[in-house]
Amino acid sequence: MGWIDESGRHEGFVAAVLADGGEPGPQPDGTLMPWWSYNGADGPRAVAVKGACACGWRGSAAHPVDFGDDEATEAYEGDTGPYADWERHTAAAEGLIPRDVEQLLGTLQRRIDELSERQQLTALRVAARVEGLAPMWSAAAAQAAHRGLVTWEAIGAPFGLSGDTARVRFTSIPGSSDSLD
Repeated sequence: MGWIDESGRHEGFVAAVLADGGEPGPQPDGTLMPWWSYNGADGPRAVAVKGACACGWRGSAAHPVDFGDDEATEAYEGDTGPYADWERHTAAAEGLIPRDVEQLLGTLQRRIDELSERQQLTALRVAARVEGLAPMWSAAAAQAAHRGLVTWEAIGAPFGLSGDTARVRFTSIPGSSDSLD
């Protein structure tokens, strides 16, 4: 296998695509052979590759094979190719943070850094305010997700919590108007 996403739930790899459009099956011991082993020397020849994930996802796009250049075929650094397709899959499966939110967080971090240089107490007050608001924001998001029928396991995952721990944490927030069980 090749790549692990940040959640640890998705293990991606490059899958060989044969002339009939299918993938080679697993070996008798259940393992999958790497795409480059399908070079036609001892069996079928790959005509393309696609991104794949151990969760069962397979990319829809077929990408060209260059048996002389594994890096070009896998396109690990590219915006297109098996790796980029797999990255889009994991972002969709795990939830991508919107660009504007990432920008806001970056701006907030830079502003706290600036304040830390000349106005240390103000920087501390800003950081304390963010820290104080975060539990309420987390609880509100968790409770909305639960009302939307998201499981406690899925709610807890971004926080590194089990489903039971997430349920306890997010249904017992002081000052919260929602009480979910």
